Amino acid sequence: MMKYTLILLLLLSVSATAQDTAVAQKNRPLDPNCKKHTYIATMALGFINSYKSDYTVPANFEKGNTTGFSPLHLKLEYCISNRVSLAFAGAYGTAVFNSFQLYEGNNGTIKRYKTNHWRILGLGLTAYYHLGYLIQVKGLDPFIGAGISLNNIRHSAFPDADSTILKKTHAVTPCLKAGARYYFSDKVSVFADAGYDKLSMFSLGFSCKVNPKKHRSIN
Repeated sequence: MMKYTLILLLLLSVSATAQDTAVAQKNRPLDPNCKKHTYIATMALGFINSYKSDYTVPANFEKGNTTGFSPLHLKLEYCISNRVSLAFAGAYGTAVFNSFQLYEGNNGTIKRYKTNHWRILGLGLTAYYHLGYLIQVKGLDPFIGAGISLNNIRHSAFPDADSTILKKTHAVTPCLKAGARYYFSDKVSVFADAGYDKLSMFSLGFSCKVNPKKHRSIN
């Protein structure tokens, strides 16, 4: 009888230990996707460009159609902690703004077709705060960010008064973003963010991270 009692107690002890281990594993915080010293490279396409939508022409011009490509965003992040990363970001976009210059002739208004090739290069620095410790979903890396960008804009034939001119401008723009990555492997994830930076209201792409090297202990 004593033998069976000891066996029963042993089984109960093993079961309790297994349950405690399972609970501990369930409640254990997930490994951060922004682990200190990790590098994260991102490439994305932007959509809804404010520079395009805000483009206007003088009264003696008539605005035509606009063609072009979505801005390409490239970003390299460095995680200075498990929650904070700093990113150097670059963006490049092109567009063609078509318009008509209006002249008054003997037979009425005459339209002369004008084409303005537009190009923008943006460079900036952004700090991101990663919220994975609050929203604990495996593979998910939610974040918010704030920074600043210098946008260099070149127009080949910008409508000005009664003519067109080569125009170059520079604008310092704040950057406010919120988004997330979802890792479907240890290193590769899909990426999406939304916010304000004049170049894109939102962007979609993918990221690749390089985790810090683990140092082996020497006995």
